[in-house]
Amino acid sequence: MNLTCVKCTSVLDKARVGDVEVDLCPSCGGLWLDHGEIERLGRGQPDEMARLKSALTGSASPDPASETTSSCPACPGALKEVVLGPVHVDYCIKCHGVYLDKGELEQAVSAVKGSTLRQVLTLAATSK
Repeated sequence: MNLTCVKCTSVLDKARVGDVEVDLCPSCGGLWLDHGEIERLGRGQPDEMARLKSALTGSASPDPASETTSSCPACPGALKEVVLGPVHVDYCIKCHGVYLDKGELEQAVSAVKGSTLRQVLTLAATSK
């Protein structure tokens, strides 16, 4: 199944980073991570993360953030903007996938190091 970008609707390319298969947007440089993949990237080797970062080469500007929810590219769920460390990411409330805009990868992975995405999101929700 081909996934389409949440921001620019381009078909996402698959790439392998260590043992993780991620979905990259060739147009805007966005990144779709299925449930658990952001934690697995955080446990990976630094050189693998550097290769992934260099693969995110899209140049088109994504649509600005909005308050409306969009559809998940991987399931029938809806995406909700959530705070993950210092960045705002799109999170599927059904399949728990995460969409990262270009430039958000390192900060998002750093936010979940040593914990799980769900723990970080729960902490963010209770600290408001």
